[in-house]
Amino acid sequence: MKKFFWIFIVLIFVVVALAVILFLIVNRVNMDFAKKAETCFVYDNINSKNLLNDKELKELKTIFDGKIMYSDNPSCGFTEDISVKFNNNQTFCIARDHCPIVYWKEKNKYIRLSENEKTKLYDLLSPYGFFFPCV
Repeated sequence: MKKFFWIFIVLIFVVVALAVILFLIVNRVNMDFAKKAETCFVYDNINSKNLLNDKELKELKTIFDGKIMYSDNPSCGFTEDISVKFNNNQTFCIARDHCPIVYWKEKNKYIRLSENEKTKLYDLLSPYGFFFPCV
């Protein structure tokens, strides 16, 4: 009887572990799709849209790649007017305040950045007119 109990416990552990691993794999950002990126900053008399060069695209992909996507409803404020659009069809809206969060519109998911990654993102976008906060 004890043998079946331990087999049952191990089986449950394996199933839970596989579910967690699958969840983490499915909900990770994979930036391999991104072949081009365009910035959009429309705020306070600024209307800026710019195509990023290959080096900047690579930096953006490095920032986002591998991040975990999650569902939430943060109050940071997101709009397509302050975003980066990849391949003309995937929109990453940047939090308008200082939250280190990006909203992936088409997937209806959020991506949390580290403070260092947020700083890199801001530094990359500032030459194109971006400034934060912009609420």
